[in-house]
Amino acid sequence: MERNTKRILAIVLVVVIVGAGIGVGVWFFASQTSQEAGWETPGVSGIPSDRWIKCGYLGGLKGIQGAGGWNGAWLAAYDINTKDNGIVVNGTRYYVAVKARDTNEHDPQLPISTGLAAAENLIYVDEARYLFGGFRTEVTRVMVEAAMDEDLIFFGAGAATDEFCVNVFNNYARYKYYFRQTPISSSKLAFEILQQLGHLINVMEANLSRRVNKVAILREQLDWTVGMSGLFNALAPAINISIVYEVAYDITSPDFETYWDLVESNGAQIAIPVVSGDTGIQMMKQYGITKPHCQVFGIDVEGQMTDYWTTTGGACEYEILLTTLTPGLAVTPYSAQFYSDFVTRFGYGPTIYTAPGTYDAVGTLIWAINETQSFEELDIIAKLESLNGTTYLSADRGVSAPQLSYTTGNEPWQNPAAKTRHDVMEGWPFGTTRFGQWQDGVLKCVPTGEGTFYTSGYPAPFPYPDFSNYALGVYPDSLAGSNTILLPPWGIN
Repeated sequence: MERNTKRILAIVLVVVIVGAGIGVGVWFFASQTSQEAGWETPGVSGIPSDRWIKCGYLGGLKGIQGAGGWNGAWLAAYDINTKDNGIVVNGTRYYVAVKARDTNEHDPQLPISTGLAAAENLIYVDEARYLFGGFRTEVTRVMVEAAMDEDLIFFGAGAATDEFCVNVFNNYARYKYYFRQTPISSSKLAFEILQQLGHLINVMEANLSRRVNKVAILREQLDWTVGMSGLFNALAPAINISIVYEVAYDITSPDFETYWDLVESNGAQIAIPVVSGDTGIQMMKQYGITKPHCQVFGIDVEGQMTDYWTTTGGACEYEILLTTLTPGLAVTPYSAQFYSDFVTRFGYGPTIYTAPGTYDAVGTLIWAINETQSFEELDIIAKLESLNGTTYLSADRGVSAPQLSYTTGNEPWQNPAAKTRHDVMEGWPFGTTRFGQWQDGVLKCVPTGEGTFYTSGYPAPFPYPDFSNYALGVYPDSLAGSNTILLPPWGIN
């Protein structure tokens, strides 16, 4: 279908949706179809639209993930427009323009049609040139397809599922326009969790003077958690642990009282949440009531928020979770300033991973445009592909990692069938998570055991890397400063 035809259909869809809600007012809304409607050029004004670099953001704006990503995109545009005075391409100065469309992805009902409509409106009505965002795999999938239909570059800035970059490897001609900037993929997140799990077990065994090897998994019944669960279960024998309980729960009606009772009755010593939505709040509130004899350690996206302590009434204390930035954490020379500017502008800290990740994604695009002196997608793709692990970009006002590189699809990996391309490179100093623990009201970065080894022994050979010879340490322990891991005082099974 031609782009103009799709543009007309997208406008008609807006008319139908809005008309159903507010009647005659729709005709005024629909008449505002100029490309300038709703776009912002943060920090500058009066710039004609033919000198805009139009970056569209797709996310659930009423949820923390989408709001964080949009704020990150806005602040990136502001910094580029004000601190750099935009960029000069072929003798003309351009500025970053941003606009968001709400995908409602935070809704547990997974509004796929809303996400598709948002993407089509950004593409055909707003005429965005570059796209950013995504969160829920199920919704992101249709948004990416819409972008690929029009050969538009889409920076993934929220969805971890491997498939998006596996698609690039398997069908490069169609999917070469997709790059994942944040987070690292589900399988790589799982691998970093397993690395940190080894360090956590070392710490727990040193404190308890007994074996720690019983693990429970509490995961959302969503696509992105399936592969992660598979990797946990496959690698458990290799690190000599037992998964004694696992639940994949319906995010619309979780029963954490029952889940925590089963974690306790099965004798789990560590509970691994794989949770991206606001059920994390319910999970930790009930943890504080039940007080199962286990350490909580894993993925709890809501737990990255600076107000999580207040939201859970302090029940999140001792939880260890993946995050990107914690207060005062200097991942790059620009992290602290970004954190301060974000708090000043938006009133909360950019600890949710979509905020610094999207900020960096916008910056990466503008870097590539400046380097190539071109707005053409194929030129930009070639430049981004040059960041291939051998050649990489050192942080140029980047805040998430000291260096940026993308996979080529030829990297050795635990599962050769899961080759990826255009995925942010995993491993320090490239794409890594940070592990934070809630301690006395503050989310503190904790060490990962840099240079040490998991000490609890291994069974017979297993068709994955020999973990007994794999040094722990997801990032330098110096990032954590003097912080240490604390265990819940009510004890461990």
